[in-house]
Amino acid sequence: MLGEKDLGGRVIESIHAFLSKPAFNNMGPGTTVPAWDGVLVGFSSGADRLYTFFKEHIGPFHWTPAEAFALGLPPAEPLETGTSTRAGIPVPVPPEDLTVISWALCQTEHTRISNRAETRLPSEPWARARIFGQAGNVALHRALLDSLEGWGYRAVAPNLLPQAGDRLSATYGKASTWSERHAAFVSGLGTFGLAGGLITERGQAVRFGSVIVKAQIPATSRPYGDDAFAYCLFHREGTCGICIDRCPTGSVSKEGRDKEACSRHLDDVTAPYVDRQFGFAGYGCGLCQTGVPCETGIPTGRADRT
Repeated sequence: MLGEKDLGGRVIESIHAFLSKPAFNNMGPGTTVPAWDGVLVGFSSGADRLYTFFKEHIGPFHWTPAEAFALGLPPAEPLETGTSTRAGIPVPVPPEDLTVISWALCQTEHTRISNRAETRLPSEPWARARIFGQAGNVALHRALLDSLEGWGYRAVAPNLLPQAGDRLSATYGKASTWSERHAAFVSGLGTFGLAGGLITERGQAVRFGSVIVKAQIPATSRPYGDDAFAYCLFHREGTCGICIDRCPTGSVSKEGRDKEACSRHLDDVTAPYVDRQFGFAGYGCGLCQTGVPCETGIPTGRADRT
């Protein structure tokens, strides 16, 4: 078995090796153009109190790492005696024995520039990254699970579980059973912006993934502490708000994001456009992630809407 003290480094190496292969990191069948240009990786303890906080504030359906891990255990496997949560999920593994591995895949410069020029509909590279790049992201989840198992560690990818999906939060409307962005926030990768994206050191033109492993990998530090909006100019300084103007549906405002309006635009407008214009089944937008001060990094100074 690979020792836990070496596991974090091996995980990072494995992710980079996967992304270096055009067969997995590409913009669609028959292409070798990469969908992703680099990756950020962070780790957090399954016992981090923020995961319990999310469950309390988003809804009882939102999994803690221990709950998601328990759901991923083979059905026939006998469970040790554990506690039951408010969601009724037995937790056989102590949260402190688990680590959340979180990553952010970074959009290429070409994709960002092309989408930056759009005002209502996604560019073709952005739509391709959303569909074919995400297919590679799913494959990365599975490859990392296989690697961890080969090294002697049991692991689960929460959003690949059959129980994963959207639920209705009394406070936030549509919400997921496991949020990749929230896991990335806990794992030190970045903080939220006004439009709902996560601003990382490579900006918010990124896509996230995560796996939970039964191992104790040292947690990545959070330079922003528990401040969920530390990197957003609007929340930090009361300036910017450029993502409000970038949104083609008006779903971003000073009060936050209207997720239903955003979803309708994706399903009713961008999906038929991508099919008709680019010739593949897909959708996408990302306008609030490009053409903004936080597109490529953590914004500094002052930015105002023109």
